[in-house]
Amino acid sequence: MGNSMLHKLLVVSTAFAALVAFTVVSQPSAAGDCAALSESAIGLKQADAADRARRQLKRKINRWAEKNGYKNVRTVKSSSMCTQKGAIANCTASAKVCG
Repeated sequence: MGNSMLHKLLVVSTAFAALVAFTVVSQPSAAGDCAALSESAIGLKQADAADRARRQLKRKINRWAEKNGYKNVRTVKSSSMCTQKGAIANCTASAKVCG
């Protein structure tokens, strides 16, 4: 019984985290030139997939800054979320950045 309840709590908290991440990323930008960027990665270990998603997001942020001519970029909000399906972990990192 306790194991089932723990599983339900994990599913509900993951869904809530996904909703919060979507809300943060989809909010309109305040001032200046801002962008909502996200990157996902898969792997056998959740920690490795999360690290890979964060590294890919960092490269994407740097590329966005370079394309728009920014030398300094400010990260307003960032989040990462992972889901585990069988042996595969799927992690998504997202951030709102402003130049």
